[in-house]
Amino acid sequence: MAVQRTKDTYQKQIYDFIKDILVVCPGCNKNAIVRTAKQPPIINIQEKEIKVVCTHCGFNKRLEEKPASVLFSSSSNKKPQENFIIIGTAIDPYFHLQLWLTINCCDNILWAYNYEHLEFIKQHVEAKLRERNTAEMKNNSLGSRLPKWMSSTKNRDTVLKAIIQLQQKQIK
Repeated sequence: MAVQRTKDTYQKQIYDFIKDILVVCPGCNKNAIVRTAKQPPIINIQEKEIKVVCTHCGFNKRLEEKPASVLFSSSSNKKPQENFIIIGTAIDPYFHLQLWLTINCCDNILWAYNYEHLEFIKQHVEAKLRERNTAEMKNNSLGSRLPKWMSSTKNRDTVLKAIIQLQQKQIK
């Protein structure tokens, strides 16, 4: 049964879901998990607390062990960046590994960091009335940042079918 209305989707931010991120293991292509600190370390990265672990092949790496990336390069200058965070794409923010929960949907990629994030998206998509009951109108909530194709009424059934497929995707 579809939820008729939701108020929570405009209270959450993407940062609320970047804990225990499910990724594709670079060693065996099964699922692995990126474990982070209790609070998402967006501003102050605690590299010793962030690690990727695979229980299938034993792949295990801390963020501090990840090689530095090059942000831009020219013949005269290379600008290395120790660890930069990428949020809002189908890769994990820290190690930049492919997310486990991804599926093609409506000519786009539907992705979620974990099952909690996926459930949040499901509730938002299936709600026929999405209320913004906040004192201030802010545009940093996850509900306001979801792509139009995902929130569109015409895509609702297709997106919900894709979400159900992802929910049934077993952790190997």
